[in-house]
Amino acid sequence: MQVFVPETGFDALWYHLPIAKAIIENKGLVYLPNLYQSVNPLFADLYFTFGYLLLGDLGSKIIAYLFALGLIFISYLLARKYLNKNWSILLITLVSTFQVVAWQSASFYVDLAKAFFEISSLFFLFSFLFDGSLVVKSKNKKNIKFLIISGIIFGASLASKLFSIFLLPVYLLLVYLFSNQNKLKNIVTFLLSSLMLPLPFYLFTYLNTGSPFYSLIVHLEKLQEIGGNSNVFLYLFNRTIRLPLSLFELFTTRDYVSFIFLVFLPIIIFYHKKLFTKQNLFLLIFALSQYLLWWYLPPQSSRYAISGFIVLTILYFKIIKSFVVIKKEYFWSIILTIIFSIAINFTPRLIINKRSLEYLSGNQTKTEYLEQFYDGSIDNKIKEWHFNATP
Repeated sequence: MQVFVPETGFDALWYHLPIAKAIIENKGLVYLPNLYQSVNPLFADLYFTFGYLLLGDLGSKIIAYLFALGLIFISYLLARKYLNKNWSILLITLVSTFQVVAWQSASFYVDLAKAFFEISSLFFLFSFLFDGSLVVKSKNKKNIKFLIISGIIFGASLASKLFSIFLLPVYLLLVYLFSNQNKLKNIVTFLLSSLMLPLPFYLFTYLNTGSPFYSLIVHLEKLQEIGGNSNVFLYLFNRTIRLPLSLFELFTTRDYVSFIFLVFLPIIIFYHKKLFTKQNLFLLIFALSQYLLWWYLPPQSSRYAISGFIVLTILYFKIIKSFVVIKKEYFWSIILTIIFSIAINFTPRLIINKRSLEYLSGNQTKTEYLEQFYDGSIDNKIKEWHFNATP
């Protein structure tokens, strides 16, 4: 339903859509000095731009929806490496209600695309490292093709969001730790595969700004505005001392995820040794790295670490499933808690869908619908994009 209403995402109206329009008019990438984001790596943006070229705002929102479906599908495939069919379906149902996943499935943001690339890369990396059933040439010999595919797909993440560079060492660490042989060769293979796609975008940024990481520099200059402290060391110190409270913020902030990460924490702690089995450790390293990125990367938002929270959910479900096998009397309590979490997450979407239905049923004009979103900050963005008004 949200796909068919006018775009109201702040970043979509601020720079994603204007940059897409400029790319179409220029017939290629173009640096817009008033929008520093135009020199961000824009691989995922180009998919949305194609949608915009075909159907305007609606086309870009359809692309967002397709990326959301792709993310849910690949999350299911990765979950099936650890869980049975029923648990995997329950997992993706919960993931689909994560606030960021729900609202970005109908808005021109690239975070779901980024997460789709990262989960896909993990899926193929797992297949290379652990799953002999996907090996083509021999059941006893790992097929290097899956490692190359994993690297190329992660390269799509690097080419879509600058912050993905913080994940590159994590993937290389996973390749190193879990390769049984040819560790150096595998690292080099993954690294080279992952750099092919993003290099043209970073070169474009360098040629136009003098730095391939221009957005990161801009964000550091705005640290006071987006992080609450202009001093990097004080900012990191403040985030560190508040780290023990981070689990509460997973379900109390605007970009909520789920309260199960806190409620089921005692089970995870009690069965913590299971986290360190080889295949579980593979997920744990990735999930913890993304969790820390979510916590330390300003402005704090779960949209920067969607893939990490999906992987963490798989890991939680894996441990919980082991728990209920031993403690069968808790099975329905666990299941009902997860279902309740899904219902809690979904409730705000009912309100949003009701609001959208007013517009889609013809009871509201476009102006009346959009005026509901005026909050003192997005007003000018809405007027500029939808009404060609000068602020």
